[in-house]
Amino acid sequence: MKKSQLHNINETGFTTPDSYFDTFDQRLLKKLEVQKEMASMSDPGYIVPENYFEDFDARLQARLKNEEKPKVISLISWRNTAYISGVAAILVLMLTVFFRPNDPLSINQVETASIEDYLNNENLNIDDIASLLNEDDLNFDNFVSNTLTEESLENYLLNNASIEDLIFGK
Repeated sequence: MKKSQLHNINETGFTTPDSYFDTFDQRLLKKLEVQKEMASMSDPGYIVPENYFEDFDARLQARLKNEEKPKVISLISWRNTAYISGVAAILVLMLTVFFRPNDPLSINQVETASIEDYLNNENLNIDDIASLLNEDDLNFDNFVSNTLTEESLENYLLNNASIEDLIFGK
């Protein structure tokens, strides 16, 4: 309803049933008589034995102890689970042992980037690398015999170095 139409309302909106107030007095008096009768009763009808609440906890505990617990049947047997996992482990082991590829892994199959990444991330020092090499690997002739020609040096610098590196001398 709009605010401008509120001054036109003539009734409250509350209604009572027909002949409600004709019998109201009789119903009120009847209800009051019932309440007087209830108030005059000295015994409400509920009797609690003497000392009932004093030993209630002890009786409840004794009753709960005597109560039989139902038998619980486990849906998953741990023995069956152990057998199944053992069989699965044996199958996986058999598959890896008997059905492996025949070609052995060689150093050529490993990517150079993987080896460089491993060496960079392992924080190896010179002593660790030296312990892996023997005297034949550290022979002086291996280092001296490698000579660089001007062409190979020039090709390397053209392919792998940028102008900024050469200018700033990084």
